[in-house]
Amino acid sequence: MASPPPVRDTPATGSVRAPGPPVVVVPVPRGPAVPPTVRPRTVERALSGPAGQRSTNWRDHVVLVPGGVGPGRPDHDKRDRARAVLPVDGSRLVAVLGCTVGAGQTVTTLMVADLLASLRGEAVAALDLNPGPASLAELAAPRPAQPVRSLLAGPGEPGSAGPGRGGHPPRGRGQLDVFIPEVRGDGALDMGDLEYRQLFDAVAAGYELTLGDPGAAAVARVLTAADQLVLVAPASPDAARSLAMTHEWLGAHGYGALTANSITVVNGLSKRSMPHAEQAELVVRGRCRAIVRVPWDDHLAEPQTERGIRESLDASAATSRLGQLRPPVLQAYTALAGVLVAALTTSPQRRRAAR
Repeated sequence: MASPPPVRDTPATGSVRAPGPPVVVVPVPRGPAVPPTVRPRTVERALSGPAGQRSTNWRDHVVLVPGGVGPGRPDHDKRDRARAVLPVDGSRLVAVLGCTVGAGQTVTTLMVADLLASLRGEAVAALDLNPGPASLAELAAPRPAQPVRSLLAGPGEPGSAGPGRGGHPPRGRGQLDVFIPEVRGDGALDMGDLEYRQLFDAVAAGYELTLGDPGAAAVARVLTAADQLVLVAPASPDAARSLAMTHEWLGAHGYGALTANSITVVNGLSKRSMPHAEQAELVVRGRCRAIVRVPWDDHLAEPQTERGIRESLDASAATSRLGQLRPPVLQAYTALAGVLVAALTTSPQRRRAAR
């Protein structure tokens, strides 16, 4: 099976580092395409159900969200936090997929998973299925990553994580647990179809929310099990094209329903990259559930060299990356977390864990 363009993951604005605007969740109304000269209204459509079931009257289903360069209104942040802690029915798997190299897939997975664990006061799992430099496990340091075998081993078996439920590792409130599978000598994941099914069942049994960061080889397996999809595109000249190609690939491989209910993240936004972001948004308007803009932040810019990666990890070891974010960026991820959980509360669970 051909694989989509996504995967490896640095924030996507390259050398563009001008301060970006706070989050704007842009509308994605159904209907005729909007000409490129028309800017979308800075509104968010209410997350009241699948796209085909929503009212076409935007006045019934929108909430104004601030744009520009100033801070967001406190009531918007309060609303986003309230959404992020909504109860979720059953266990849910969220696939985070970058539309091109450097989109920000891994950073988005880490920030949203960490924020959800903090806001909800519960353990959230993140699956590092994209091995290599600047992987999820590396970016999550100093938090130790746990081997997947600790999830798959039963109580008392070799490799079991200990006294947790069903052999799962002990979990604390507000905790992010990162899991990494075994990697073969060629750098590929040492997992087949059976191992993937066992992994998804294991996290479903132990966690209410799981976010997956898949590499190219794992994309199809994660999408097949996922309840929700987050597509990440860079605020770059290639954003519109990469989003269009990813949507085409997803539709051709049977993921049309998942894509129609997806959340699009335009990542690394700045004043200079705003035209690229707007062009990308035109591609997905009417084809996804919501669009969230995440401004550029230097703390999320991963170095390109192994030495640079290690220095960055050492420098951030004392504090969480969430604590280093500029307020507009943290606001953006909070809005994304809220939109994501609200989507999960209105969509049916696609899979059930084996008990």
